[in-house]
Amino acid sequence: MKISLVGLSGCGKTSIYSTTLGGMSPLEVKDLGPTVMYEVKSHNYLGIQISLWDFGGQAEYRQSYLETPKILANTSILIFVLDLHHPNQFELANSYFTDVYTAIKEQGGDPRITLFYHKYDTEEYDKTLLEENLQKAKQLPFIIRHTPKEYLTSVYRQEELSEFVKQILIADFDDLKRSVEGAKDHLAKLKSKIIVSDVNGNVITHNIEGFASGIQLREDLREYIFACNVLRENFLASESASFSATSEKKKLAAHIFNYVLTVLIMIDEDQEADSPDKISELLKEMEIFADLLIEISHEE
Repeated sequence: MKISLVGLSGCGKTSIYSTTLGGMSPLEVKDLGPTVMYEVKSHNYLGIQISLWDFGGQAEYRQSYLETPKILANTSILIFVLDLHHPNQFELANSYFTDVYTAIKEQGGDPRITLFYHKYDTEEYDKTLLEENLQKAKQLPFIIRHTPKEYLTSVYRQEELSEFVKQILIADFDDLKRSVEGAKDHLAKLKSKIIVSDVNGNVITHNIEGFASGIQLREDLREYIFACNVLRENFLASESASFSATSEKKKLAAHIFNYVLTVLIMIDEDQEADSPDKISELLKEMEIFADLLIEISHEE
């Protein structure tokens, strides 16, 4: 799946990638420099092979893409990022989108279009002006003509932004969407703190209040999953395995299913725990989920 992330210079494309799939915090992306030409990042998310093209938005680069449109070919999803803090560039953005979309179509593409109304935050911008800019943006010709899927986005709402990106990645997989929603509903009924991810540490869902994260888990949990997965493969020689780490006050259990899915269960000493039957029911459901991910990876 090729995703083209497109927009004018400084609109926040690289920050969007970095705070979702890139494992960075909103504070860490403040010092990111502009993208030179374009960068290609490859990811495996739930068995879906993703190639994300982050196209730099400076004028000379934009012209280069249009002169060599083959680099836009095979775009499955076109994410256009519109900077709400710079309404004076809306008309230029409208023209740029039209040129990029036309180039993709001329290469035989028919991408699913997603629009990010980005920097929808008042960290450094007046709220009244922001709302005025949003209403003005919604009247741009390319938005009215193509009616893209729209999101109000901000890197300062990292959890929400990551959720949007996850929705975009699995939008074409109905069975996967149903399984993710089922996992969310199941976790909502449990008291234990639980994170469901793939073995690469990409979060699928969780039930931890205030758990601010991009799509990637924080580094120490990713490393724990990686170590468990190595032991599963090299020592236990099994497709699935369970591991636990305990201290006087806490317990962390990792359940790996079919070498693709991980369920992390965190229990504090003073926390009310779920019954073994409820945990067992969840794990059985996640085993079925893992089978689906295997099917998707084979289809990909």
